[in-house]
Amino acid sequence: MLEALEAALAQRDDLDQYGNAKRTLFALQLTLDLEDIHSVAASALTDGPDDKSCDLVYVDRDARSVIVAQGYEAAATTKKQQAPLGKVSSLHQAVNWLFGAQKSEELPERLRSSWNELRDALVDGIVDDVQIWFVHNLPQAPQNAQELTAVAQAADALIRQRYDTTVSVVAVELGNETLADRYEGSRTPILVTDEFVIATDGHFTEQGDNWTALCTTVPASWLYERFQTHRDRLFSANIRGYLGSKRSQSNINNGIQETIRDAPAKFWAYNNGITALVHKFEATPGLPDVRITGIAIVNGAQTTGAIGSTEANGIAQSRLLARFIKCEDAATVREIIRFNNRQNPTQAADFRSNDRVQTKLVTEFGALGVVGYNGGRRGGAEDVIRRPGENQISATVAAQALAAFHGGPAIAYHEKGQIWEVDEIYSTVFPERTTARHIIFVFSLLRAVERQKVDLGQKAEMDRTRDEKELLAWFSLRGSTFLAVAAIGAAVESIVGLAIADKYLLRFNRTLPIQKAVEQWNPVVSAMLALAPDQLSAPLESAGGLRNRAALEASLNTFRSLVGATKKANAAIYSQFAGGVTVGVGSANPTRPS
Repeated sequence: MLEALEAALAQRDDLDQYGNAKRTLFALQLTLDLEDIHSVAASALTDGPDDKSCDLVYVDRDARSVIVAQGYEAAATTKKQQAPLGKVSSLHQAVNWLFGAQKSEELPERLRSSWNELRDALVDGIVDDVQIWFVHNLPQAPQNAQELTAVAQAADALIRQRYDTTVSVVAVELGNETLADRYEGSRTPILVTDEFVIATDGHFTEQGDNWTALCTTVPASWLYERFQTHRDRLFSANIRGYLGSKRSQSNINNGIQETIRDAPAKFWAYNNGITALVHKFEATPGLPDVRITGIAIVNGAQTTGAIGSTEANGIAQSRLLARFIKCEDAATVREIIRFNNRQNPTQAADFRSNDRVQTKLVTEFGALGVVGYNGGRRGGAEDVIRRPGENQISATVAAQALAAFHGGPAIAYHEKGQIWEVDEIYSTVFPERTTARHIIFVFSLLRAVERQKVDLGQKAEMDRTRDEKELLAWFSLRGSTFLAVAAIGAAVESIVGLAIADKYLLRFNRTLPIQKAVEQWNPVVSAMLALAPDQLSAPLESAGGLRNRAALEASLNTFRSLVGATKKANAAIYSQFAGGVTVGVGSANPTRPS
C-alpha cells in the first residue's frame, strides 16, 4: 500500500509548487474529500521562515472544524526509522502561538491572518473539533504518539482558558501507515477483511437497487473487541475516524460512555447504532448467529470509538442496532458513504446538484469540451486525488468566484455554504443567465490572484522588492484573494473599455482551458494588485472585516476610481486583455481554440 501511496503522490505534479507542503496538502485533500486543493492552499498554507512550526491552518466554518498541521519530509535516501521527536515536540510551539496569543501583534506576520481567522471562529462558537496533524514520510512511532497526546492536552487547556469554550481536540500522526491506509481506503473502502460470527437474537434483511442489507442487534462487547483489534482501519470509509471522548457536556462521545456506565440497559434506545459496509453476509432464518466478511463503518465511528475506549462494566450489558450493507456498485457505494457518514457530511453544494441551473451548466461545460465541472455532484475520494487540478472547476470554488466578482466577497469568504443553502443567495450568485464561459472567466481570475500570492510567498525574502513585501503582507490578511477578485470586478469596465450593463455576460471570446485563461488574466492582475496594499487594506483590517459593508464599498469605489484615473498608464495591458474578451448573450456557440 505504501508503494501505491507514493506513486499517487508522485503523479500529483500540480502540488510540486508547494514544496515540502505537498504531502500535507495531499493528506488534507484525501482526508476531507476537497475538490480544489489549490484554493485551500492559497489561504491555509503558512509554511515558511518564522512559521513557529505551523505549516498549515485550515478553518472550515461549514464543517465546524480546524486542522493545524506540521509536515516533515525526510530525504529519499534517509535511513531513519522514525521522524525526529524534536519535530513532533515543535508542535507545542505552534499550539502556544495559535491558541495562547492574546492579540495578533504578538505573532509573526506570517501567522497573523491565520490567528485572526482561528480566533474569530472560536469566539463565534462555530468550532466543534480541532485536529493537530504531524504529517511525514516515515514509519510512525509510539514516542511520537505520546508526544502528540501531550500536544492535544496543551491545546485543549489553552482553548478552555483563552476562549472559555470546550471543543474536541485530537493530535494525530499521519506517517506512512496511516496515509497509506487512507489512500487504500479511498480506492477500496473496506480494509478490514476478516470473517466474523456474531451472536444475535434475530435479524432481518432489506434490499434495493444494487444493495442488500442485514439488520440486527449486536453486543457492545463485540464492537469493543473489533476496535481493540483494528482501530482506525475500521473507519476506512469514514477516514476522519474517532474524535475522542473529552469530558464536556457538548462532546457526544463522552455522553456515549456515560450511558454505558450509568444506563447500559438503555443504550440501544439512546444510541443510533452503526451502519457498515461488508463484502458479504450470511444469515439463516430461525438461527441466531450471523456471519459477515469484511467491515468498514460508515456511520457510527464515534459510537465505536467511545465503546472501544471505555473500561466500563456496562459494556457487557449494552447492545446496539447494526446495519450491514453489501454493495458491489462503486457509484452506489459512494452514495452510501456520503449520506451515512456523519463525519464526512453531505456538502452544501450536493443539495443543488440536480438544480436546473447546475444541470444546464454541466451540459454547457460538456459542450465546451476543455474544462471539467461537476455542478455540485462529487465523485469518490479517489476521483479527487487523481484529478490533475489545473483544468477542473469545483462548483464550490466557482460559486465563491462568482460571488466575489459580482460584489459579494464577504459571502465568498465567510458564507460559502450559504450560497447553496439559502435560496436568495443562490439565485443571486447563480442566476439563470449564468454561463459556463462566464464561470471560466471569473474562476480563472481567482486562480490568477491565488497564483500571484503563491509565487510571492515562494520567492526568497532577500529577493523581494519593497512593493512585493507590502503586497505579501496584504495577501496575509484573510479574505484578500476574494477582495482582489471583487475589486477587479468593480473596475472591469475600465479594463475592457466598455460600459457593461450585465457583468454576467462577460467571457473570453475563445474557449480556453483554465491555464490559458489564467495567462490572459496575469498581466491585468499584476497591474491591479500593485494598488491593493494602499487601497484594499481597510476592509480587511476593520472590525467585521469583509462583513463591514461601509468599509468594503468605500474601498471598492476608491479602487475603481483610481483604476479609471490611471488607465492610460496600463493602456497596453488593458488593450491586449480586452481584445480577448467579449460581452456575449446567453450561451452562444463557443469558438473553439485554434
